[in-house]
Amino acid sequence: MKRIIYILLMAMGLATVAPMVSVVDNRIAAVYAVDAKAKAKAQREKEKEKAAKEREKAKAKAAKEREKAAAQKKKEQAKASAQKQKERDQAKAQAEKAKQAKAKQQAKAKAKQQSSKSSAKPAAQKAQPALTAAEEKAQYMATVAAIDKANAKANAYNERDIAHRLGFWGLVGYSNLFTSGIAYDNAATLVNPIGFQNKDKGFVGGGLGLGYQLRYKQFLMTVGAEFDFYNSVMGISNREDGTFGLTYLMKPYTSMTYHYDFAKLQDKLIGGFVQVPLLFGMELKNIPLFWQAGVKAGIGLLGQSTVSGVMTTTITDTELITGLTDMYKHALVTDAEVERPSTKVNFGLNVAASAEIGVNLDQWVNAASRLRVSVFADYGFLNALSYAPVKDAQDVPTQMMVAANPIDFPTNSALATTSAKSAVVNPFLVGAKLAVWFDLPRHEKPTQEYPKAPTPRMGVYMYDDAGSNALGGVAVEITNVETGKSLQKNTNRQGMLQGRFAPGTYRISATKNGYFPSDTILQTVEVFDFDTLRLPLQRIPAPIIYTLCMNIYDVETHEPIEAAVRLTSTKDTVVLYAGQSADDGFIETPLTEGDYIAHLTATGYMPKDDTLRFVRDTFDIYMQHIKEGIKVKIENLFFATNKTYILPQSEQAMSDLATFLLENPSVKIHIVGHTDAVGTDEANQILSEGRANSVRNDLIKRGVAAERMTAEGKGEKEPVADNDTEEGRQLNRRVEFTIIDVGDEDIQQIY
Repeated sequence: MKRIIYILLMAMGLATVAPMVSVVDNRIAAVYAVDAKAKAKAQREKEKEKAAKEREKAKAKAAKEREKAAAQKKKEQAKASAQKQKERDQAKAQAEKAKQAKAKQQAKAKAKQQSSKSSAKPAAQKAQPALTAAEEKAQYMATVAAIDKANAKANAYNERDIAHRLGFWGLVGYSNLFTSGIAYDNAATLVNPIGFQNKDKGFVGGGLGLGYQLRYKQFLMTVGAEFDFYNSVMGISNREDGTFGLTYLMKPYTSMTYHYDFAKLQDKLIGGFVQVPLLFGMELKNIPLFWQAGVKAGIGLLGQSTVSGVMTTTITDTELITGLTDMYKHALVTDAEVERPSTKVNFGLNVAASAEIGVNLDQWVNAASRLRVSVFADYGFLNALSYAPVKDAQDVPTQMMVAANPIDFPTNSALATTSAKSAVVNPFLVGAKLAVWFDLPRHEKPTQEYPKAPTPRMGVYMYDDAGSNALGGVAVEITNVETGKSLQKNTNRQGMLQGRFAPGTYRISATKNGYFPSDTILQTVEVFDFDTLRLPLQRIPAPIIYTLCMNIYDVETHEPIEAAVRLTSTKDTVVLYAGQSADDGFIETPLTEGDYIAHLTATGYMPKDDTLRFVRDTFDIYMQHIKEGIKVKIENLFFATNKTYILPQSEQAMSDLATFLLENPSVKIHIVGHTDAVGTDEANQILSEGRANSVRNDLIKRGVAAERMTAEGKGEKEPVADNDTEEGRQLNRRVEFTIIDVGDEDIQQIY
């Protein structure tokens, strides 16, 4: 603009107008200055309006939270009231029930008494003299002794360490049917009478059972029914190489001899026994192990035999150079596989020894049943074998063929030959067992109820602790500890209160105006008791009222300050004084001696909380003007031990700090957490950071903008006292804040 004006003036040759140009230039600058000032003012007005809206919003939020807290408190009070009413109704119902039962018992006793009177002889209708207290006590004690004896027996029976169980089990393992005692007789027709031998081989076997088990302490007894299945193979041979051969003379051709050679000749045996086990053992307590041993007696229910092998037949003749083979019409075959139909074998009676050891799975398997896993072994040591030989069979498992078909010849099980008359079969089974047991409900003997004892009496005597004078009109409350039922009654002029109370333990307390309440005591009332309890009451001395004086100054200028003061007791939050100091910073109020908390607020100053011990003192309290760089400790701020959780008793301190920040939206602070030297440096650093951030987060929840606050922890690095004492460590555990910016607005303070 200046350049344009000067160019115009030079062009027009108006050098004389230069002073006027300077005036215009100044006016233009003034216009620009006014415009900038107006814009700055508009900006400040806009920011003030925004801050005011934020304050209104924060106030509305705080009011809403207070309403919510009040509603929650009202709801909890209503719930507590409903619970108390419910308890009163239950107590009333129980009392009514007890009253009805007592009335019923009295009516029954009265009817019984009338019945006995009506049936008694006239001579016996004379009134019986009432029992004395001693006789009544002796009669009652005799009845109690008899019931004690009977109940002791019933309780001893009910407390037995015993269990009855029903269950089932399964067995699986290696089985065999060992044979012994076979007398080998050789047929007269055999050219080389060698007899035959047998060799037993076992296979998989198993069984199923169910039964009853008794456990008494650690002793076990098991009985039941069981079906056991055995599988065995009996190899048959009469030669050293394990083969079996028969040689027959061919009649009437005495020069001819028939040879029957068998490879892999075996007798497959299957046996099934129904047995009754009877086992005894122990179940250990400290370790989950048990063992049992006993016998199993049963009878063979299933028995069959199947003979198989590979047969080769030849004929030799003294007149022939070589033997005759592979002549089917003459029943001469080579390596012919034969397997005869199964034949029945009657195993008869069996008595077996049995043993097992296993583990209880109760502590590992959470089930209603009891699981047991064990290893077992059964060996039949007594067995009666009934043999049934094939008709016309000789005393060998195979016979000479009787038809043209080379495989058509009679066979016998080795256990069904004449040689097996004296044979004994020993069934053997070893393997794993899984049992599932279910405990049966216990049967308990009922105990007798004791008769109602004579109601004892109890007296309470109240007296003055100082003068030992009887105190009448003392409100005495006697509460049964077990039932919660209470009685309230005043002492008479002689300071006495008497009543009858059921045996039990009672809580007794007494109150009277002008006296301290008596310490609650417990009094046990026994049957036939008559005891007077003496309780002293201590007179309450009249409180002495003093005047608390307080001067409030600026910490830097020492000038008096007008401040709002609120005094509360350290025991509760009841406000004992609330007022404004005079212009000379002085207040006074009547108070008794004690400990108090003084909360002070003043415009432009940091709020201050001081704990005062008042003993007729005058206090000088200094307040800090709000400015950048000042450091303030947050008083009455409490955390859980070694935690970052702010305790509820810190509510007033946090509420005051939040109110200060909301009323002064231009103030920005830096929050710093500190700890004592207990613990490691790393743990203390983390704890201090967490507590500083907890304060910041709490203020954010109360409506303070997050960007106005920063937080850090300094652990134990900046102590303000000695860490060797508890008092010093308590001072070092603190949270402080420093004002880092106050903005360009007036600092406000709520009262």
